[in-house]
Amino acid sequence: MAHGGNARLQRRWPLHLGVLLAYGLLALALTYPLAAHLGSHVPGNGVDDPPLTWNLWWVPAALLEPGRNLFQSDYLFYPLGINLSFYTLTVLNGLLSIPLQAVLPLVTTSNLLLLSTFVLGGYGAFLLALVVVPKRGKMAAYLPAFVAGLIYAFSSSKLFYAALGQWNIASSQWIPFYALALVLLARRPQSLRLAFLAGLFLLFQAYAELTYASFLVLFTGLWLVWSLLVPPADLPPGTRRRRAARLVLATGLVALVFLCGMVPQLAAMLPDLRSEGDIWAQGGGFADVFSADLLGFFVPTGLHPLLGDLGARFAFHRSVGQQIYPGYLVLGLALLGAVVWRRRPAARFWGLSALTFWLLTLGPTLRLNGQDTGVPLPFALVEQLPFFQGNRYPSRYSVMLTLSLALLAAMGLAWLLGRLAVRRERAAKSGKGTALVHRWLAPGALLLVCGVLLFEHLSVPLPLSNMAVPAVYETIVREMPGDFTLLDLPLAWRNGSRVTGTQDPAIMFEQYYQSVHGKRLLAGNTSRNPRIKFQYFAEAPIIDSIIALETGHTLDPAAVAADAAIAPQVLRFLGVQAIVVHPEIVGPAMVPYLEAILPLETLYRDDETVAYRVQLPAAAWPESWTARANDRLGRLSFAEGWSAPAGEAIWAQRPTVRLLVPSPGGQAQMSFSAYAPGPGQRLQVQTGDQSLPWLPLSPGWHDYELDLHLHPGLNEIWLSFEELYPAAGTRLPNAPRNIGTTGVESPVSLVVASAGQEVGDLAEIYVEGEDVSPDGRGYNLAVVDPVSGELEGTASFDTHLDQDASAALAAYVAQVPPGHIVAVAAADEASRLLGADAVEALHGLGAAGDLRGKFRWGHAFIGVQGAPPGTALEALDWKRPVRVVAGEGATEPALAAAFGPLTFTALSPDP
Repeated sequence: MAHGGNARLQRRWPLHLGVLLAYGLLALALTYPLAAHLGSHVPGNGVDDPPLTWNLWWVPAALLEPGRNLFQSDYLFYPLGINLSFYTLTVLNGLLSIPLQAVLPLVTTSNLLLLSTFVLGGYGAFLLALVVVPKRGKMAAYLPAFVAGLIYAFSSSKLFYAALGQWNIASSQWIPFYALALVLLARRPQSLRLAFLAGLFLLFQAYAELTYASFLVLFTGLWLVWSLLVPPADLPPGTRRRRAARLVLATGLVALVFLCGMVPQLAAMLPDLRSEGDIWAQGGGFADVFSADLLGFFVPTGLHPLLGDLGARFAFHRSVGQQIYPGYLVLGLALLGAVVWRRRPAARFWGLSALTFWLLTLGPTLRLNGQDTGVPLPFALVEQLPFFQGNRYPSRYSVMLTLSLALLAAMGLAWLLGRLAVRRERAAKSGKGTALVHRWLAPGALLLVCGVLLFEHLSVPLPLSNMAVPAVYETIVREMPGDFTLLDLPLAWRNGSRVTGTQDPAIMFEQYYQSVHGKRLLAGNTSRNPRIKFQYFAEAPIIDSIIALETGHTLDPAAVAADAAIAPQVLRFLGVQAIVVHPEIVGPAMVPYLEAILPLETLYRDDETVAYRVQLPAAAWPESWTARANDRLGRLSFAEGWSAPAGEAIWAQRPTVRLLVPSPGGQAQMSFSAYAPGPGQRLQVQTGDQSLPWLPLSPGWHDYELDLHLHPGLNEIWLSFEELYPAAGTRLPNAPRNIGTTGVESPVSLVVASAGQEVGDLAEIYVEGEDVSPDGRGYNLAVVDPVSGELEGTASFDTHLDQDASAALAAYVAQVPPGHIVAVAAADEASRLLGADAVEALHGLGAAGDLRGKFRWGHAFIGVQGAPPGTALEALDWKRPVRVVAGEGATEPALAAAFGPLTFTALSPDP
């Protein structure tokens, strides 16, 4: 048997090599003109492709260089850092790139890995089809399988994602290998090897694109239920239960292998999930935009060189979400395969799979030519499941639909080729002159099928991004070695749902340029993140002015003078030693502003860029530093875990919170006042490798002093607590409870925060530490009983796009009982359709502000129904997030201890 197996392998390897070679040549041809620019350009539109190229630099840099953490990086979002386990890090692609980067440039490596996804994806589908598709002779076995790989590897959706530069989504090559392992496992459920391979391929796909792993979990459930309900027809009597048990155990082994392999990433996720809540669910609400329109399945994408303009005749949106065009030939062959092989379990299963994932691509409700029909669909249920909430793009389920259709189409083609083979045999036996015609009919039909398939999905020329690194970054590497922060302008922070700062694509290239200069960046791109990762920078002095200038605002001389007074301290705190400016992007006011507030030396200048060395004194680390919650400079010290300021006080709200403290290094004294809500509270201070003994905190306000050792530069100081107290009912003596000058005091802790789209895009309303805000665009309101403090209702009004929202807001406010407290926060943009009726209603709550004509301003206030205008607790601003507080300032449901200003004084420097 072994000798026969080797002989078969020797006969077949040229065929498999030929298939791989064919897919490789097609990958080069169908991504034209990439082959001519492998070392200088990458496919994409300049949005996602630069940071995904950065991934390939970061993964080996983090793994191979001591002191770096793969999933925790402070090279972006410095000094807070970012948890990359929630980011599309494409870890497997990064690992595969290591040997390539040893001999090839980063851009070339990135392109080769992308091209390999086409080849491996097609080959995996080819192997799967060999097992799944009914066979009628050699031609009816291999040729349909080749076409299945062609369909899967070069579908319109795959090429569309490559054109967007979303190579994580294009990295679907491991899906057919996983499906193949499951198909074989259903036939041999006792095989531990197959179960292990299935878990391994699932793991590969998760580390290439985690969203696809969730799709495969759904597919696994579908496969398991089908395999249990529809056992093989040749299964011996009495073995059905044993087979079912083996299948369940094998599936468990698959899950075990997968979960064990995911431990590093899951372990990196858990701390943020515990402290920040369900980050996966944050930033959702885009399913309606990124759902497939029913008509989109019948219209070629805009990338087609000849048919791309057809979609302009329809009303549905043609960007991300409407790229699912399977092609008429695929649909026809798939329908044929499903019908002619309908008695075969394989055809029925893949038909069920196609139907399931087709429905999921359509999103929560059915959309037809741009109109929402309101018909509910299964996606609305699936997106409620834990982890599945992270998929904001229903259209991405198309990858599973494409695989299912590819196999059904291969079945249809196999039937056609079988019929042609029968005709050829009959013609040969009859000896008629048409035998030669019949001999070439099948190859001709196959060539025609392949040609039509490739034409229908043609997406050339693929858009490319120029990845040439500007000379300024090479200059910084040469002239300024060492570890410091580069302030690269424009400046912005981006995740999958919002951008704080400018939205120019240059911000994405700046992250890629880090692969050359290797300096830390304040900004960065991620997928999911806690809000503080954006709010911290939007509220930071100097940074808020930079954001304002690059988004088209102006600064008055008083603001520039105020910034000049603290700018050197801010940049020293953030570790900034060099600044790169792209004036055409950030506007003409940026360079004069920087030169007015900072001592700068020009390091580089050309027609597009200017770079400066920041000339700060060598010994500028402060001898004494005070972290003060309501001070512009001192507020920089408060990282994760802190409440909104309540006067001079601020609460630690978690078991562990973080402070950032600059120091010249050496022994230092930490002095502070702290308030413990009850007995038994203890505090431990940790910094670097030093953990101080637990310090008992007596109930009430008391003063404390601690000695600790700090290193030169910016220090992370962690404060840990043994007790947490519920925010509801916890009261801080002397906390400001007055609601402006209304004469009303809040019976509960109220915090209202607001920010326009460019500086955070948020509307938060915290009642006793619980965020009750609907957080919708426009105005958000919460009504609170002035005696009991009970929440009586919330509402959101989109005064940006909804013509009826202004009147609805006025009507809602009118029904609020007199004397009741109303918390109000504007998000994103609230001015465009804001009418006089709504403004008058808000003034009836004590507000004085009027957002009309104030595009994307933040507006936060706490008022009282019936209060005179101007008496509410109110804040408005366009430059930074605004916040008002009545009571304790709790923004989380638990509190540990309140602190006054924390002062760190150097005692003796290190020798």
